[in-house]
Amino acid sequence: MSDGTNRIGADLSEKPMDDAIRRIVSSKHSRNVGMAGPFALLTLVFALDLNTPLDFAVCIGYAPAVLLAMLSRNHRVVLIAAAIGALLTLLGIMLSPPALAGTPDAYIVVHRSMALAAIATCAFLSIFLIRLSDRSATASRMLDMAGNLGKLGGWRVDVQSGKVDWSHEVARIHGEPQGFSPSLDQGLNYYADEHRARIRERVVACIEQGTPFAEELQIITREGDRRWVRCVGRAVRNERAMIVAIQGAFQDINEQKSIETQLRLSLASWHSLAEAMPMIVWTADSSGALDYFNQLMMAYSGLTREQLLPNGWIGLIHPDDCDAMIATWTRAVSLHAPVEMSFRVRRHDGSYRWHLSRAAFVPDGVTGAARWFGSATDIDDQMRLQHEAKSLADRLTATMESVGDAILALDSQWNVVYINRHGEALLHVTREELIGERLWEKFPEAVGSTFDTEYHRCVEQQVAVRFEEYFAPLQKHFEINAYPAPDGLTVYFRDITQQRMLAEQMIQAQKLESLGRLTGGVAHDFNNLLTVILGNAEMLVEQAVPDTTGHLLADMIFAAAQRGAAMTQRLLAFARKQALEPVPADLNALVGGTDQLLRHTLGSHIEIAMRRTNGLWLTLVDPGQLESALLNLAINARDAMPDGGVLTIETANTSLDEVYASNYSGVTPGDYVMLAVSDSGSGIAPDMLARVFEPFYTTKQMGKGTGLGLAMVYGFVMQSKGHVAISSELGHGTTVKIYLPRLAGGELAARSADRPAEIENGNGQLILVTEDDAMVRAYACGQLKELGYRVIEAASGADALALLHSRDDIDLLFTDVVMPGGLSGRQLADAVQAFRPALPILYTSGYTQDAILQHGRLAPGVMLLNKPYRRAEMAQKVAAALDANTLESQ
Repeated sequence: MSDGTNRIGADLSEKPMDDAIRRIVSSKHSRNVGMAGPFALLTLVFALDLNTPLDFAVCIGYAPAVLLAMLSRNHRVVLIAAAIGALLTLLGIMLSPPALAGTPDAYIVVHRSMALAAIATCAFLSIFLIRLSDRSATASRMLDMAGNLGKLGGWRVDVQSGKVDWSHEVARIHGEPQGFSPSLDQGLNYYADEHRARIRERVVACIEQGTPFAEELQIITREGDRRWVRCVGRAVRNERAMIVAIQGAFQDINEQKSIETQLRLSLASWHSLAEAMPMIVWTADSSGALDYFNQLMMAYSGLTREQLLPNGWIGLIHPDDCDAMIATWTRAVSLHAPVEMSFRVRRHDGSYRWHLSRAAFVPDGVTGAARWFGSATDIDDQMRLQHEAKSLADRLTATMESVGDAILALDSQWNVVYINRHGEALLHVTREELIGERLWEKFPEAVGSTFDTEYHRCVEQQVAVRFEEYFAPLQKHFEINAYPAPDGLTVYFRDITQQRMLAEQMIQAQKLESLGRLTGGVAHDFNNLLTVILGNAEMLVEQAVPDTTGHLLADMIFAAAQRGAAMTQRLLAFARKQALEPVPADLNALVGGTDQLLRHTLGSHIEIAMRRTNGLWLTLVDPGQLESALLNLAINARDAMPDGGVLTIETANTSLDEVYASNYSGVTPGDYVMLAVSDSGSGIAPDMLARVFEPFYTTKQMGKGTGLGLAMVYGFVMQSKGHVAISSELGHGTTVKIYLPRLAGGELAARSADRPAEIENGNGQLILVTEDDAMVRAYACGQLKELGYRVIEAASGADALALLHSRDDIDLLFTDVVMPGGLSGRQLADAVQAFRPALPILYTSGYTQDAILQHGRLAPGVMLLNKPYRRAEMAQKVAAALDANTLESQ
């Protein structure tokens, strides 16, 4: 067996020719000679050719130079040498000395041609031998490399001589030097004692009977190390089928055996670990077929491993989960992807419990195969707790979503972790936009505000905080309740903008109501005084000589008294204590009737624009009071436009819904007729707008107004069961809108033409005057006597009732409405009606206090003489009361 080979089952000796070639081309010295020698020889031959007659065949010496170039083992060197030799052969024809005399030219051509042929032949042969040598050397190196890498060598035992040949690798495995050739007994003695008899038996059987063998045994190397080897052998027969040798392969498998041992120990450890795990452990082959369960699976299911494998375990899966589980497992097997799935598994007692199974496809780095390793963990308790927790969370979420408050939860980093639907609506943001965001970055306007301060105090001091604050970006007032939490805080908040507005409106209404009570009381006393002043001034004017000082003074007193009466009338209008006489009316007609008056009052620098809606609904209103309110609004508008402008008066049908009504105190949803008065003037500042309806409050300069115009409008509209609203913007004007309730099914009342009051004298009828104020009583009695009536007087309701019981000749009860002593004018009239129902009654008052009014209006059949009154008004009302009684008696 020749060195460097390990071909099993073949004669490894190489051919002599191959060996010779390899010896020739492998020598370093030869390679050096092969590179310099050819060119030196070519030079020498050329020199000889130049000095030798042309008929001498010196050029044949170029062929050995080409053969010598083969020693370089380089194809290019050979080709260059051949090319130079051919060129020099041809140059010799021209440069060599002439041929000897008598030499034929054909002879010269023949031996030069033969030289060229020899050069070409040597070049071809050299290249062929170089290539053959390269292939042989490469094969040898490849065999040596394969042997070294695979730790595999060859051996041969000659039966006749007993000679043993080892390859280099076999010697190395035994720890011996290259070329070591032991005897057969020496070779067998390397095997460990426990294996020596066995290998001897196999070798003898192979020599005698030709029985091949392959054994894995241990040897003890020259250094005394134990190594596992694999020895393979077979018989070699000659042409007569006689066994002449045995030969085979020898491989070091010590590392492989070590790995196998480690794998075996690792597998044993893995099985021990799997059996000790508090969960079901299983494995499957690459196709997904399960081939192992640990003992816990048998204990859980009550089945044996044989019953569970390979597919018996599928019967334990809950029917509702089986198809989905198998589909998931099949997909994972096809993709070799990790898998995680939950399903219910039947226990040995028949109950089903939830299990979480995980598996991974793990390649084997040693064998190259791969397997599935998986586990199944009982998560039934966790699933039950998770279900209960989810149910609790769902109930909690439903509760938080259903509460009236908005709820916002923040973590310790001020990130939003929850907001309910009501919170989304109040903050005008969706959960997707807010959750996970930092609160101060989402609402930067809140940084440094009360929100910032109180929230930090809640977290830092771990105390609940409650406050109200206005947030300008949302234009809302919020009521905040914040509570600390272990990981942040929880905020309950609600929009109290409407409540604040209604509260402010209520406060304003209560203030106006209080002012109304005050002004009503003041007006009552003023009217009593003004009744006396106005009446006496009127008498003085009539009695004084015209153009005298007395007449002028009396006229001044009368004019002042009239102005005072107008002022008290406005106070009563604001206090809603005036006696309205409403009739069905068309606002378009009433507004149109004031056109000339307004133009005369406002002046030519004010443009008046009328916008009256067709088909305007009717409303129930006191025409005189409405015209007065419109005139007041127009005068206010004029004062706001000193340099001129546009006054727009507009009527329209409108409906106020519940949403609008909820924003204003005292407004009833329904249909209304609207009268709007707008100007293009200077406007009113927002902080002053809320007070414009207060009496004596004015936005005009000192001395430019009394502050009663808008107060009168407010009182009149409210007493008419309507609604008044004002809006204004500085530099852009003001709009006042009056809403009066729609009158359904009413008909327009015919308005009688105004005519001067005529004084009607009496015929001695007896009138009972009941008045608690002595001056007013004296004035009234004096005026009635001058008008031709008889008069008796009473200072209280009780005195008057006593007189009425004692006398039956009284023709008219003329009584004040508001009187002290526990019996008002209305109560006196009710008492009289019980025993004298036909007695006419005329009321007088400067402050009705709703005693004779129904919803701010005179009750049917009730006659009233408002204080202060003039003699003509008194005469007219007294005559009308007596005439009405006469008509009823007829």
